[in-house]
Order: sequence, then C-alpha cells, then structure tokens
Amino acid sequence: MSNTSGNQTRKSPMGVLYSQIGYDAGDPVRLILRGNASMLPRTGEKIPVHRLLSDESPIDCSVTYWGAIWESHWWIADLQPAMNESGRYVFEIENRMITDTLPFEKSFFVSDNWLWRKTWQHVGLNQAERRQIFARGGVGWFDAGMEWMEASSHAAYIVGFLDVLQHAASAITPEERARVEKQVLNGCDYLAILQDLAGKLPDQSGGIVHQSWKYDDVVLGSDTTKAAVCWARAARLLSGAHAGKKSEYKDRAVRAMAFMRERAKPCGAHGFHRQFHGAADDYVVPDEWMTRDLLQHLWAATELVQAGEPDFLDEAVALAEQVMARQVPSSDAAKYDGLYGHFRTFATGDLIEQAWCHNLEGKIAGADTGGHFPHWVVPLLYLSERHPDHPDAPRWRECVRDFAYGYFLPACSRNPFYLLPQGWYEGEGLVWFAGLWHGMNAAYGLAAALAWEFERSFDDDAFRNVFTGNVQWIAGLNAGITRDSLKGSVLFDTEIEPGVAMPVSLIHGIGARSAGCWLNIKGAIGNGFATGAQFKFDVPPTQVNDAPSSFTDEDWISHAGAWLSALARRQSR
Repeated sequence: MSNTSGNQTRKSPMGVLYSQIGYDAGDPVRLILRGNASMLPRTGEKIPVHRLLSDESPIDCSVTYWGAIWESHWWIADLQPAMNESGRYVFEIENRMITDTLPFEKSFFVSDNWLWRKTWQHVGLNQAERRQIFARGGVGWFDAGMEWMEASSHAAYIVGFLDVLQHAASAITPEERARVEKQVLNGCDYLAILQDLAGKLPDQSGGIVHQSWKYDDVVLGSDTTKAAVCWARAARLLSGAHAGKKSEYKDRAVRAMAFMRERAKPCGAHGFHRQFHGAADDYVVPDEWMTRDLLQHLWAATELVQAGEPDFLDEAVALAEQVMARQVPSSDAAKYDGLYGHFRTFATGDLIEQAWCHNLEGKIAGADTGGHFPHWVVPLLYLSERHPDHPDAPRWRECVRDFAYGYFLPACSRNPFYLLPQGWYEGEGLVWFAGLWHGMNAAYGLAAALAWEFERSFDDDAFRNVFTGNVQWIAGLNAGITRDSLKGSVLFDTEIEPGVAMPVSLIHGIGARSAGCWLNIKGAIGNGFATGAQFKFDVPPTQVNDAPSSFTDEDWISHAGAWLSALARRQSR
C-alpha cells in the first residue's frame, strides 16, 4: 500500500482494469479497480471468478485497497490462486456502483506463454516486413507514425530481434529464425549506411549520422555506441550462412569504438532540456557524457569482448569504474525518500538520471535524443558473470545489486501496477508521467527485461511482479483511457462515456480491445500514457501534475523492440 501524494481531490474516472490480451500461466494475474474513495470498502469486497465451460464452483477473490496515487484510488484483486488450468475465465462485479456505471467485458484468457504466442510475430516479423516496404531505399524501417528513420530507434528494434536470437532460439522455427535474421541484416545494413554517411563529414569517420535523409550531418555518440552494440551482437548471433556480414559488422563496431575513443564529444547543453531533467533554468550542463551514454559505451565494449575482441575488456573495466562512481550510496538514501543505488546524470553535481529521454525539442538532435535504455545496468551484470575471476567482479555485481534492491524494486513497487517511474526529481520525489515529451512504452518493455535479468541473476522471484506489471501495462492492465485523456491523441479516437476508464491493449490490433495509432499496422505499439500533448514539454515534472491523464497515439519501433526484448527473455525461463 502506498500514497505518494499529489492531487487526489479531483473526481477520478472509474474503471475495472485487466489484461486485454491475456495472462501467462504462472505469472501474477491481477485485476485492478480505479475510482474514488467512496467506490468500494477498503477491504472485504469479493470478485467471483471461474473458468468458462467448467463445472467448478466460482472462487471468491478478495479486493484489497491499495491506496491513492495519480489522482485516483486503487483496489487490487489477486486472481492467480483461482487459475488452476489454462482457459478463458469469467469474473463478476457485484458492487452496484461499479456495474451500473461501467460497460466492460468480463472475461480474460490465461495460458502457458500466452503473451509471446499472441504477439511476437506481429510486433516483430510481420510489422518489420511491412515497415521495410516503406523505408527509403528499401533498407531499414519506416520507424514511426511518420516518415522517420532514426538511428536510435533502429538500434532498439534490432536489439529486440537479437534478443529473440539469443534468448528465444528454441521457441522459434527454422523458417522464423531465417526471417528474424533477415530483419537483423536489414537493420544493421541501414546503420552501415549511416556510418558511411558520417565518413563523408570532416573528422567523423567511424561515427554514424542520426538519419539518412534528415539530421544526416548530426553525429551522436549515443547513436554510435548503440550501433556498435547491434553490430557486435549480430557478429556473434547470426548463423554461419552470413559469415561475410558477421565479419563486416564486427569491423564496423570496432571502427565505431575507435571514433568514440578518439573523436566523439559529449553534446553538453545542445539538445539538453533542463526542465525535463529536473534542472534549474540556469543550470550549467557539464561537458561530460551522461551516465546512460557511458552504459551504452560499456555495453558495446562487453559485446565486442563476447564477439572475440578481448582487447576491449580494459575499456569496459574503465567505463564501469566511471559508472560506479556516479551511483547514489545507501548512506544517502534519506535524501531520496529511502531510495539508493540509482545514478547521478553526470560526475559533476547531484542531478539524478531519469529512466527515459528522447526528444527533438526545437528540432534539435542532441543530448536527449535516443536515450531509450532505462538504467541499463545489464552490461555491468554481464561483466560480473562473464569475468567472475576479475578483481572488480564483486564490485560490479554489488553495484547492480544496490540498484536492483535499493532503487528499482522499491521504486516500481510504489504504484499499484509495479510500473517503472520516469525518475526521482529534487523536491518532488518519484514521478511517472508528468513532463514527458511522449510516452514511455519502450522504457516499460526494457524495465521488464531488467526485472527478468535481476530475477535470474539473484534467484529472487520478487522481481516477477515488476516484469509482469510492465508488460501487462502494454497488454491492457493499465490505468485505462478516458474521454479526457483522448485529447492527447492525434488520430485515435473511440467512444468512451464520461467518468469511465477503459482498459485497452496498447498493441494495435491485438487483444479484446486495443488502441489505435498513426499507422494501421497490426502489432504497432503507440506512445501510450503521459500528461499534456505529445511532442511538447508543456507539463512540468511534478507530483501534483503526475497522472496518466493524456493518451498519446504515435507508434514507434522502439516500443516494439523493447517488447521483444522482454518476452524473448521469458522464453529462457
């Protein structure tokens, strides 16, 4: 139970919220009620649930009051104990205040590996093959709801496909693997075009430009390290049938890393939005890499070591040292509402790194562009596991443990959905939705991937709620769209009664009820919930503003890549 302050005085929409795609057997199965303080007793209400076409007596699941957050009150029913077999389940709401107000479907599906089986081909293969048709030059993907082909979003989608090859190889057929590899080649070849374009610019050889047709004179270190990750992993994970490409990609990754060491420079204040980061208007941005950039660079170095380039281990060790120096120690937990283990944005000052950043505010591609991977400590974890005899291995693992248990798990647990916060802001505390340029669905998929890594490495199923909560937010167990929230949508609209919060799958075309997005492609995932308008910093990141009050509908392949990264990992349980 929690109550993270904020404005709880407005009349909240009422909703019965549950997954619109379904639940994986063995994972938490929850139903969440949203409403006002008077909607339900704080405890004791029952929800009968039974399996369709079964003679078994319904099982009463208790509704427990969770607390108030995001301008609403929340109740939770844990249905997992009633899920004895796979199948479609029916639940009943007997409280007249709810049933007289809310039109809602009353059934959901539970089955083994259900989310993967229902979604991965559409979110991955089918969508990618369709987006490739509209890509300029036929290489890469038409990556969003408009004609964009950004390096950062391509890297995120490629990472999703590479995670399928690494974690879910046993869950796909040989024909599906061939299609996955074709899309890895398609994405990596587009990044190769961007590297060749950078080579034509003065002193930028080895880097990559942000797009092939727009911002083709902008070379960013964050894009370059993401490309290096993709090329290094592709060199390792592609089958032997692509030996020539594997060699080319490794060479390109090495060249990208040489650029990072010898010529790349941080963006500083260029493209750095102070309000978004929780900095004052007169904040002087240090001439340093953000922590997220160091982690991406570290990731590329570790992947090159795995791809057969051991000389990059020393570079990885040095980068890990820089990251660890920025971690908030447990002795400072009182300054951060009991949280610790998260990271400062820079070595200079106390600005805290946020989970997510991507914007082109003022049409500037710079520091905040492509910050897709939230708190991505995975390379530190891999370093400790792959090099257990290194003298720094215990410190790497302890750094990851402190983040996992000091910040990640407790911060995600401070809302009824176990949703990853956008971050901690000075004078505000944790904020989830306020201040975003657009939604965070990519961050939620990758938060689930982090939770899986922590559960695996620390052998602790406490992280299962975080994994399930973040993927199920996208699958439909979310705060629900409302009539008012649709004001943030550009194209998608649907009939919703005033005062109702209606759960929707955020994967277009999949689920009992799904949200629309800019492109009519089954499997596309939109930007999701935020505050204010998408693509504008029009709401300050404060707790009083914090609520999923705006639904934003542009779709983007970064969200799809993150979804694949999460569910692919689940295949290796």
